[in-house]
Amino acid sequence: MSRLGRDLAPGLLPRDSLLIGLIGVAVGLTVTIAYLLGFLSIAGVFLLFTAIFLGWLFLAQPETLLLGVMVVYFGSTYVFENLLVQGLARGIFLALVGVVLVLDLGVKKRLTRISTSLDYLILLWLGVVLISFIYGFYFQGNDLKYLIGDLYKFLEIFIAFVLVTLIVKRERQVKFLIWGFLMVALAFAAVDSALFFRSAYRIADVIMARVREASQFLSVFALVLALSMILHERRTKVKIALVFLFCAFFFSFALTFLRTGYIAIPPTVAFVLLLYLGKSKKFSLRGLTKFSALFILLLVGVVLLNFGLTAINPDMDIIKGTAVRFHSLIDPFSGDPVSISVRILEIKSIISQVLVPYPLLGKGLGGEYYTATNVPEGIEWGMKHYVHNNYFDFLIRTGILGLAIFLVVAFRYLRDAVKIYLRSGNSFHQGVVLGCLGIFVSSCIMALSASILYSPFLFMTIALVYSIAGIEEKKVTGPENLG
Repeated sequence: MSRLGRDLAPGLLPRDSLLIGLIGVAVGLTVTIAYLLGFLSIAGVFLLFTAIFLGWLFLAQPETLLLGVMVVYFGSTYVFENLLVQGLARGIFLALVGVVLVLDLGVKKRLTRISTSLDYLILLWLGVVLISFIYGFYFQGNDLKYLIGDLYKFLEIFIAFVLVTLIVKRERQVKFLIWGFLMVALAFAAVDSALFFRSAYRIADVIMARVREASQFLSVFALVLALSMILHERRTKVKIALVFLFCAFFFSFALTFLRTGYIAIPPTVAFVLLLYLGKSKKFSLRGLTKFSALFILLLVGVVLLNFGLTAINPDMDIIKGTAVRFHSLIDPFSGDPVSISVRILEIKSIISQVLVPYPLLGKGLGGEYYTATNVPEGIEWGMKHYVHNNYFDFLIRTGILGLAIFLVVAFRYLRDAVKIYLRSGNSFHQGVVLGCLGIFVSSCIMALSASILYSPFLFMTIALVYSIAGIEEKKVTGPENLG
């Protein structure tokens, strides 16, 4: 905790406690007098005290704001349909983190961060992004709203990465973020599942009612993290809790009917298990049996749930809906999922219209291209900005140069994270790092059909791995370096 956090936290030195008490009494009296004089309503009093409490919490525990960024990132789609407003909501939380750090700087006169091997690469990537912005603005004449939007997406992930390395320097902060994230994921899984059952019962079409909000990708990330932590957890009660969470995330994922999830989860789980076996240097038939039994029980649970739903409404057939989505991977032109063929057309359009004539920087930030789009009547051709394939999105925004830098960042991070995982002796850290590796691998696979690599959550997990490495190094070098 920072010095400012220590000064504001309860139960410290007597003079600090007395100062906090006096400030609390003064604020309480001021608010009470304002209410009695009619300047504040009951709602105003509640909001004011809530703001004061949150302000104290954010100053004392700045990692709470990082968890808030995760909540807003996954949950803003419930409240705001406009992508710009969603970005602004996340930006407010990132700005609040910045304000807290500035206040902390005013107290300590300096800020320290955990340095990483990605720092220079991130700076280089930022330079390419800024050049692409200038190129798109002056030479390509791209739409200003797309220019600003693309610039913000890149800046957001860079800022999220830096903020984590500035704030997370202690193990308790890592535990708070990880368990907080799992609780957030569980809450969203419950909400999304309830929305799914309500919609499926009303419209009698499980695919049309499928979860399209937070759980669409959140369930995959939480599933991978929970599995990784289960593998390394030694305490029976905690392992039982993690197994419960794993089952909840599995059922939540089953309701998303996410095709990229079907593709991403098997190789990600294989990667996690192989890396785990490589570290443990032993093959446990008993462990494999338990894992297989858990997976079989989950499938049985889905089948029983499906029987129950179809008994209520024959159209609420989850297994049939899953089969339809699986079949669309083989036959892109079968029924509803014609979007796969459209995404193939997107790639062809970007290659011919962007990569060939503008290989180095693409069309710059805000670039558009002429391609096909799904409409209720079928396929419509026109200018488009959004790209489903995140790698080709990098190509159209920052060209081969930008994509190459990202690939270097990805390979460098994978190499570092694997080393950090293999040398770690802390079971909790091992589970978290393995989970973050799994989240990154699954994101890279799902990026073939979504812009998931622009996720501030993903880059927060990347930074978290380096924070864990820094924490372990400080434990080795001695407590004098913990401040």
